Amino acid sequence: MKYAFTLFILAFTSLGFSQNTGMVVGKIMDNELQNRPLVFSDVAIKGTSIKSNTDVTGLFVIENLKDGDYTLVYSFVGYETQELNVKVVSGQPTEVKLGLSATTVSLLELASITSVAQKDDKTASVLN
Repeated sequence: MKYAFTLFILAFTSLGFSQNTGMVVGKIMDNELQNRPLVFSDVAIKGTSIKSNTDVTGLFVIENLKDGDYTLVYSFVGYETQELNVKVVSGQPTEVKLGLSATTVSLLELASITSVAQKDDKTASVLN
């Protein structure tokens, strides 16, 4: 009986300690293409090194977060980077559904990129 009580106390305390963290679970969708999932999008917590990527269904999970407010930064190549404030509560997953829209490039920006690329080509040919 004594051993059963000790085992019960150890199991109860380990469960109590495991509930001190929370998680953010979400899905990133493409606003341009009928809300299809954006595969391998980047998701990070601003100001930390905590990062995640979406899977083939657009889902991501960031685990082991302490209680508090965080800013999610999510992005995909060719799309605008967005931020979202979330509140994490231990023992409860915070669920979010996010959407990204394509980035627009003006003709002036495109012309400046092209002129820089042409200058680099001339420099490379002089060095050879």
